[in-house]
Amino acid sequence: MKPVIRMKKVLFLCFLALCIVLSGCSHVTVKQNASASLRFHYGDASVDTQLFEEEAAQLCDIVNGKALYRDNPACGFDESISFQIDGKVFCPARDSCCIVQEHDSGKYMNISQPERDALERIFENHGGFFPCE
Repeated sequence: MKPVIRMKKVLFLCFLALCIVLSGCSHVTVKQNASASLRFHYGDASVDTQLFEEEAAQLCDIVNGKALYRDNPACGFDESISFQIDGKVFCPARDSCCIVQEHDSGKYMNISQPERDALERIFENHGGFFPCE
């Protein structure tokens, strides 16, 4: 095979592999001014509440644009401890790990420790607490 044809074939295969990899990537997208609610049902706590605008904006900022990935973390995630934004349900790790599950897709995202701290403060403001394994 001629070197030019071989090089074109290699470039095409690399491009194809890149397309396959990128097609599996997705990012969280929620409306910036969306309303948000919080659910926390654990032990004696039973909370279902709409969040204040400022809290909703904080949660939007935390999840918006985050890359989603498939995994099987052992942290523990449950819809009974979750928040909802723009029709999407997000379940934070129950053991305080910096991972959040997008419930409907079953995919996960990483958040920073300061973002996790802010998320926990919002839950605590409404009677939730972590860890809650």
